[in-house]
Order: sequence, then structure tokens, then C-alpha cells
Amino acid sequence: MHQQRFFFSIILISFFSFTLATTVFAQRSFRKMARKLPARSVSVPKPMGVNFCGEPVPVESGAVAHNLSMALMRNVASQNHLINFRRRAISQYFPIIEPILKKYRIPDDFKYLAVVESGLKADAVSHKGATGYWQLMPETADELGLKRNDKVDERKDLIKSTDAACRYLRILYRNLGSWTMVAAAYNGGIGRMQSHMKKQQESNYYFLSMNAETSDYLYKIVAVKEFFQFPGQYLTNNLMASAGNSYERERAEAIAKGLIPAEEPEPVGLAIEPKESLELRFETASVDSLLGTLSKLKASNAVLFKGDVEAELFKPGKVAIGQTWEFKLTKEVVIGDQKLGKNDVLYATVDDVDRQSGQIFLRSTKLVADADKKAYKLTLICLNPQTGLAGVPLPKADQLKPGGRTWMVGWKVL
Repeated sequence: MHQQRFFFSIILISFFSFTLATTVFAQRSFRKMARKLPARSVSVPKPMGVNFCGEPVPVESGAVAHNLSMALMRNVASQNHLINFRRRAISQYFPIIEPILKKYRIPDDFKYLAVVESGLKADAVSHKGATGYWQLMPETADELGLKRNDKVDERKDLIKSTDAACRYLRILYRNLGSWTMVAAAYNGGIGRMQSHMKKQQESNYYFLSMNAETSDYLYKIVAVKEFFQFPGQYLTNNLMASAGNSYERERAEAIAKGLIPAEEPEPVGLAIEPKESLELRFETASVDSLLGTLSKLKASNAVLFKGDVEAELFKPGKVAIGQTWEFKLTKEVVIGDQKLGKNDVLYATVDDVDRQSGQIFLRSTKLVADADKKAYKLTLICLNPQTGLAGVPLPKADQLKPGGRTWMVGWKVL
């Protein structure tokens, strides 16, 4: 009878604890099992295969790889919280969200958008008034038929708000035709996204110039997706460090909640590590995280970061600080309310020359229109096409000579 009561207590602990279930075995049995458990071969997405809703994230671009790396590192920094949060999301929230996404033919990856929006908290409220699991604004909720009054706010109802959010996502997709752009528009607004695309003549989210929040938005979602799908690559060390006293901690919690009697005798033996932590340990024995892969990634030679304006060197100056270089725009582009034409000339000043790294830093403050020869103020920074950062490799000698090889660079509006 006593033995039956002990095992029943263990079952109760596993059912009510927010951490992984534990049981008790002899130390010899545990070591034998650990030796027999083979290292698992896990299919890890290679950088070229990183995607959101099947649409590729172009991590071959240095700027994109850098932004995704930063988002991943921010996630890993709070891993103690994330491992429990992931478990609750998978067991309590995703089983409700996923069928509704499927009903509206919306990719499964959008469940991670809800994670980023609200942390899956019903009472989450933004400073702008967006509320609930999907952070819907009051006017949007009204348009989607959600009830809002002094007694009820259906934005806080997981099923109803998810259904409404899915209907809104379908509307965005009909207008934008890309799930990546749909997610961006969910954050930045469809009007603003369409304006960015039209003015910059660019339909790829990752190469658009936008406000900081919208620019970081997709990277946060992809980082959460990566962590949820491959937790062992990021959380193993910290999980292993805290696993040693898991049985004692759970036993104390169970006694405090009245799940087992305080006088229940302490069993002799060693608690087996939670099943998930064992799996995570052996996963990481054979794979590298995406974060580690990105840090080793070398950008290709192709121009990947287009910036806001594309121009080619027209009249080079000396490679010295303060010198003026002239560039011609290669196509029409709209910056704000100003329309720039092909062959308009940018006058750029050399801000710095780093001969050790072989980079030159250029800044343009004036543009002369080819049509009327009028000068306009326009502040642009020359960007490295592989990293999206200021400073570009010095042009080759034959690119500095009249009639020589073309030197094309991208510029970003400040």
C-alpha cells in the first residue's frame, strides 16, 4: 500500500508541475541508460534554408545575418524564462491557435507572431491601446466584429481573437501577396508598407528601409521560431546546470500545494534527468546552432543590400578625407516627396579612409537634378552591399579611371 501511494505521488508531481516530470531510479540504471542512448541526428536548417512561411530569409546578406544573429542572442539571454514559456505555449496555446490558422489556410509560422506580439498574454496592452493575444487595435477589433464594452473585450478571448486575426491576415495577404510582407504590415500597417514598397521600388522586406520596430519585427519572429523548433541548440548548458536539484524542488512544490503528504518518506536513489533535457543534451552533441553557423557565414560577392538609392561612380576624387566624389543614379527613385531621376548626380564627401581594412566612408549632402540642373539637399550614407553598414571596400584601380570598370554602390537616407 505504501509503495502504491509513493508512485501515485510521483504521478501527481508530473501532472501539476510546470517543469518536466521526474521519477526515481538507482544511479547505476541511470548511467547505463545514458550510455545506451545514441546521439540523435537532427535536421538543422542551413542558413540558405532559413525561412518564414516557406519564404526565404536571405541570410547570405551580411546585414540580414547580423540582424538575425542579434535577435537570436536576445532570445538566448533569457533562456530560463523561455524554456518554461515554450512548454506552456506548446501544451496550452498552440493546440488552440494551430487549427484556426489551418482553417483559414494561413501558414503555421504565424503562431510565432502571436508569441512576439503579446507573449501569449490575454491582458497584454501596448502603449497605443492594442490589446490581447494578437494585439488588435480598438478600431481593427470593431471592424472584425469583436465585442468591446465595459464588461467584455473579446480581444482577450484566445479563440475569438485568433479567428479575427486570421481574417485580418487573409485581407493583408490578398493585398500584398507575400506572407513575409503580411507579417510586416501586421506591425507597420498596410498603407505604410505599400508606401515603402512604391517609393523604394522594392518588394523584399529585408531590403526595405523602415522604422526600427518594423525593421526588427520579422527577425524576432524567425528567432522565436528557431528557438521553439530547436531548443537544445541554445538552452542545453543552462538547462543541464539547473537539472541537478529538479526532484527536490518539485517535491517541495508538491508538498506546499498539498499534492503529497509532508511525512512521505524520501526515497533512496538518484532522480533521472527530465526526458527533454536528455534529448537536448544528445541533440547538441551532433549539431551546431543556427547562431553559430551565422557567425561563421561569409557574405557572397553579389550586391545584396540595395539601400534606398543605387548609384555608380561618375567622377572619383582623391582617396583622402574631405575630397569630393560624384555619383550618378542608375534609376528613378522616390525619397519622401522628392522624385530622383536617372543620371541625377550625388556629390559625396570622403568622411574617412581606413587603409588597414581597405574601406572608404562616403557621405552625400547634395544632389543635382539632371533635368533642370537644380541642387537639392539630400543626406545619404554609402553602405557596404554585403553588410548594410557604413564603409565600403575601396574601389579597384581600374574603377577609378575614366572609362574603367563600373563601381556601383548603395546609399541609405539619413
